[in-house]
Amino acid sequence: MFQFWIFAALLLLVALCVILIPLWTARSLPKSNEDRTNVLLAQKKLRELDDDLAAGNLTQEQYALAKEELEVSLYHDLQADVLLSVDENKGRWLAIPLVLFVPLIALALYSIIGDKRAFDSNAQTQVQNTQADPGKAAEISTMVDKLAKRLEKEPNDAKGWKMLGHSYKVLQRYPEAVAALRKAYALLGDEADVLLELADAIAMEKGGSLKGEATELVTKAIKLAPDNEMALWLFGMAKAGEGNYAEALNAWTKLQAHYQPGEQAYQEAQQLIDLANERSGKAPVAAQQGQKPVDASKPEPQKNAKVSGSVTVKVELSEAFKAKVKPDDYVFIYAQAITGPKAPLAVVKHQVKELPIQVILDDSMAMIPSMTVSSVENIKVTARVSAAGTATPEPGEPIGSIELKGADRVGVKSIVIADTVK
Repeated sequence: MFQFWIFAALLLLVALCVILIPLWTARSLPKSNEDRTNVLLAQKKLRELDDDLAAGNLTQEQYALAKEELEVSLYHDLQADVLLSVDENKGRWLAIPLVLFVPLIALALYSIIGDKRAFDSNAQTQVQNTQADPGKAAEISTMVDKLAKRLEKEPNDAKGWKMLGHSYKVLQRYPEAVAALRKAYALLGDEADVLLELADAIAMEKGGSLKGEATELVTKAIKLAPDNEMALWLFGMAKAGEGNYAEALNAWTKLQAHYQPGEQAYQEAQQLIDLANERSGKAPVAAQQGQKPVDASKPEPQKNAKVSGSVTVKVELSEAFKAKVKPDDYVFIYAQAITGPKAPLAVVKHQVKELPIQVILDDSMAMIPSMTVSSVENIKVTARVSAAGTATPEPGEPIGSIELKGADRVGVKSIVIADTVK
C-alpha cells in the first residue's frame, strides 16, 4: 500500500506540473506579419491546381471549387495579420486553486471508482482471476487473437509468445496458454519465469493438479530462482501433493518471510503451513506469536463415526437451462470442504449430452493425497456447466450444489443444475 501512495503522489505531481508550468511561465507572443508567406503559399497552391487541371486530374468544376476555397482561406489569413498577444501575468492566479483542488478532486474520484489493489502484487492474481464483463472480455480476447496472428508471421518472438501465453491464462484459455508458453520455452530455454508460467498453465488445464510435468518444471524453476514467490508457492503445493510435507513446509516458510504479518498473503501462507503441520502430525503454528491458529483454514476434523470415502451423486439439468446450453458444453462435478481450503477433494469432467448422469466421487480422485473426501466431515458437492471448459467458475454459468454433513453420504444424492454462478 505504501508503494501505491508513492506512485499516486508522483503521478499527481506530474499532472500538476503539466498544468502549472505552462500557466506560470507564459510569455507574450511576438507580433508577426505573415502576409507575404501566406501569399507565396497560395500562389504555389494555385500553380499546383493549374497543373492538375492541365493534366486532367481535376475537372473544371473541381478546379473552380478548389480555387474558391483557396481564395477564401487566403482572405482570412490576410485579415489575421497581427497575432494576439498573451499577458504573461494573466491567469497565474489559477495556480493556487489548481494546487488545492486537483489533488482533492483526484482523491475524491479515486475513493469512488478506484481500486487500491492496483499496486498490490498479491491482489493482482485475484484481479486476474476475476472475470471481466462480457464486453470487456470480448475486447481483450480480440486483442489477444490479433497478437496470435502476428506471432504466426513472427514465430521467433519469444517475448511475444510469453505475453500471449500469459494473456491466454488470464482469459482462462488454458490449452492455448500451454501451447504458446511451450513455444516461448523452446525459444528462451530454462528461464524461471517461463518455467513457472508453463507449469501453472499445465496445472490449470488439468484442473489444478501439479502432478507430472508441472512438478518437474517447478523444480527446475526453484533451482534457478530459489527466492521467487511463485516458485515457492507452487513448489510447496507440488510437494504437498506428493505427501512430502517437510519440503512443502520449508518452501512455504520461506515464502512467508517475503510478507509482513499483517498482510493477507502472510496469513494465506500461514494457513498452508498449519495445514501441512497438521497433515504431518505436528501442531499448527500460530500466525503470530500469542495468537491461535486460524481454524477455518483447515478441513473439519472427523467426529464420532468415520465418514465414507466416497459419495454418489446424480446430476441433471433443469428444464430452464436445457435450451441455454449446448450438448458439447462441459460439466464439472466436484467435492469441496464446506470450511477450510477450497481445493477440490475429488473432481470429474463430463459433457452436457451425458446428462442426467450418476457419478462416484472418492478418495482416488484427490489432487493432494492428504485432502480426500474421507478426510473431511462436511462437504459440498457442486455440478457446473462451462462452455469454455475452464476450471474456474465464470459469472452466469449454470450451477447446482448440495451439502452433505457428517455421515450423510449413504445412497445416491441428487443435484439439479438450476442456478447460475454469481
